Amino acid sequence: MAAWLAALVGDDPEVRGGPGALATLCSEMAKVAVNIEAIQATEAGPINPVRLLVSHMDVARKVCDKLGLKTVIEPALVVGMSHRPGALGRVMRKLAAKGINVDYVYGTIEKGTKQAVVVMGVSDLAAAAKLVH
Repeated sequence: MAAWLAALVGDDPEVRGGPGALATLCSEMAKVAVNIEAIQATEAGPINPVRLLVSHMDVARKVCDKLGLKTVIEPALVVGMSHRPGALGRVMRKLAAKGINVDYVYGTIEKGTKQAVVVMGVSDLAAAAKLVH
């Protein structure tokens, strides 16, 4: 289990998204030694959430405050799984069988490793963590 820091970039001219918005956010995190372990950024409309899995949540939140970004801490499930066909499907079937909804998911694998990392928002974090860990 982990917690996401969701920084909300919206219509306020001071925090508007666009060229350089993510560069600024990432650079400011680096200045205070916050490692971004995972990031999800989508264009969703007038408010564009950027989900960050970071090494130091409190410091990252201060960076967002300094940049004028509204933040929300939300729980997330981080799952390591084998880098093989069907691995993600097996996890998703376990969650579905227990009625756990997946609100969002994305993952990655580092070249040369045998394990993928998937981050997801789920409707029942505690139950989901028991099923997949």
